[in-house]
Amino acid sequence: MNTDICREILHSEQLTCVIADENRIVLKSAGKGILPMLEILDLYRSGACRPMYQADKIIGKAAVIIAAECGIREIYADVISHSAREIAERKGIRITYAQEVEMILNPAKTAEGPFEAALHDVDENDFDLVLETIHRTLDRLGIRY
Repeated sequence: MNTDICREILHSEQLTCVIADENRIVLKSAGKGILPMLEILDLYRSGACRPMYQADKIIGKAAVIIAAECGIREIYADVISHSAREIAERKGIRITYAQEVEMILNPAKTAEGPFEAALHDVDENDFDLVLETIHRTLDRLGIRY
């Protein structure tokens, strides 16, 4: 597997996220926001997979930090935030993308996205705090995971 195969599946099946290990697709999702990344984190922590490749519609800070925690080595993004690209580079993730934007916007496109905003002052290397911040943001938004 590789990111090219993941990207092809992402677009041909109109998904939001595709993740693969060396031999197979381990996650296909049409889910919104950070939820597919939390799903892959659960699979990774349970030992069900060792993800390596990802294709995603939108990658922000929260998604790239979770990807790094799961051992993903390559990501393709249709859209990536500037800060997410920088984090990926610091964490040694090979990144390709169609468009880089200053920030990921909320669904209404009126302000910065809730996860990007919530992680402004959070150390990207403190994964427990990152995850706690993500869950608090989900609670604040009324999203159950």
